[in-house]
Amino acid sequence: MNFFKKNKLWISLIGVLLLTIATIGTIAYFSKSFTSDNNVAVAAKFDVEAVNGQGQTIGDGQFALGEDLYPGMPTLEAYNFQINKNNTTLPVEYKVHLERSGALFAENSPVKLSLQRFINNNWVDVDYSTTFRPENDIEKYRVLVDWPHSDNDIDFQGATGNIKLEVVATQVDPIEEPAGPPYYTDAITFKATPNGSTRTTSNKEVNFYKDEQGFKVIQVTVGDGSGDFEEKVGNFKIVENVEGSTTWYRLYTEKEYYASESQVWRVDNVDTSIDGTITLKRANNTFLTIQSKELYKWFTEKSDK
Repeated sequence: MNFFKKNKLWISLIGVLLLTIATIGTIAYFSKSFTSDNNVAVAAKFDVEAVNGQGQTIGDGQFALGEDLYPGMPTLEAYNFQINKNNTTLPVEYKVHLERSGALFAENSPVKLSLQRFINNNWVDVDYSTTFRPENDIEKYRVLVDWPHSDNDIDFQGATGNIKLEVVATQVDPIEEPAGPPYYTDAITFKATPNGSTRTTSNKEVNFYKDEQGFKVIQVTVGDGSGDFEEKVGNFKIVENVEGSTTWYRLYTEKEYYASESQVWRVDNVDTSIDGTITLKRANNTFLTIQSKELYKWFTEKSDK
């Protein structure tokens, strides 16, 4: 093979090699591209306001009592206001603080100042400083002033004082409900008093949870036993109901002697005056007492319904 033939062969081989490399370099894989632009994000609104009776945001000097206060006067509604949640969907906590100062409100003053909140269609006295999660979109308050007769009325003639009202709304974390029953099992004591005779049992399993409608349920498994409570009361559950703006409870038991599914008892009153004790009443007669601080805390929290 002469020089020219050799060079031709090398040139041919180089050409094939270059063609092969070029062919490999142009191999394509499936590919797609997607783009989404101009997507608007909007922060939640925190639109909570405290307004007076005329719907105006509360401010300084909105209730001046002047010389309207005197011994023996009828109760005076000095001011009323409400807290509006408006379009706020975030969980929120309110703090309402009423502060008195000046000679008129000295420690020995006969002048009485009351802060009341409208709860379940009734005006209820509350502390001068309260913090709570709202139950309604509108929470109503009022400030009352009294001057009952006393031995030192004359000492306060012409005295002046100041009333400072502060309302603070703060975003808070939502209350997380457990995933499902049972939530709690403990040596809880139950005492039932049907027809005037008292029966007691303890060490019972208790499940408390929200049902599909969002109402609270307390379910008690009495278990095997030959005592009066097991025989007369049996397993039972307490179900929360909401009728209008009133929250009440029904007691279901499996024993005809006490109540049955066909004889549902409405609980007319729930007494939680003693921390850790829940007393259910019907027609002013105590018929079931539960002792458990864990259950008490859950039971006394208001439903989201």
